[in-house]
Amino acid sequence: MTTKEELKNKLDEFIDSLDLDEKADKTLKSYRNAVNKLIDFIPTGEFEINKRLIMNWKNDLQSKGFSLNSCNQFIVVINKFLSFLKLDDCTVKQFKIQEKSNLEDKIEPQEHKRMLRWAKQLNNMEAYYIMKVFAYSGARISELKYFTVENLDSNYIKVYNKKKERFLIITNELRRDLKHYCKDNKIKEGYIFRSTDEKYKNDPKRMPDNSTIWRWLKKIARRAKINPKKIHAHAWRHLFAIQCKQNGIDLDELADILGHSNINTTAIYTKTSMKEKKQKLERIKY
Repeated sequence: MTTKEELKNKLDEFIDSLDLDEKADKTLKSYRNAVNKLIDFIPTGEFEINKRLIMNWKNDLQSKGFSLNSCNQFIVVINKFLSFLKLDDCTVKQFKIQEKSNLEDKIEPQEHKRMLRWAKQLNNMEAYYIMKVFAYSGARISELKYFTVENLDSNYIKVYNKKKERFLIITNELRRDLKHYCKDNKIKEGYIFRSTDEKYKNDPKRMPDNSTIWRWLKKIARRAKINPKKIHAHAWRHLFAIQCKQNGIDLDELADILGHSNINTTAIYTKTSMKEKKQKLERIKY
């Protein structure tokens, strides 16, 4: 038998062990959030942790309207927590989800080109070149900070993300474009992409907030008649991954380029939309 207070103490120990395993802060936060959902579900007073309790919690998650993907993420964490408590016999199975073999919310090449044209029309050249960085390097928005004037002298930019080190490969065309942008805007040091806040304008150590960048891109998408829901954290990484695949880069190489430790994650990025599948089928002739 145990109590909520004792379980909270065990949660602190669990998170501490993950921290020592050098898990990212974002991961630690999501793990704590998942376990707290279980603790909140458990009634007050003394209780026994058994499989029936965990199964009831699992069903309660679904009844509260969480998506099956979210439920499964919580279950993964709880199973790890139960293993930490040496209660492996209480772990539960994830919900079964039919695998999606396509991605309908990714940016397509012609949409990317249309957004570039509209960025120019709106005179938002910062957004124009940010989209180019996304499309030609597969960089995450959090990795834009590594695009500095100094780093443009190299073919490779070393970045750190989620406590992992990897290299972004800079093509000759992308380097020329960024150097041209720096020259036009008299950017001689520090960040290439600068804050638009009047207080920090032209400060080589200040970048636009991520929320500002997404706001720019959604505005451009709307003007380009593109669903703004397509403008999300992985939109251009999907585009980049599919272009890499079509140009002969295999999954192992692409996983390394994108910074994935699991090749299965990379495979998700290279899946095509139903529209693309249909276009390929239309080319079949007998």
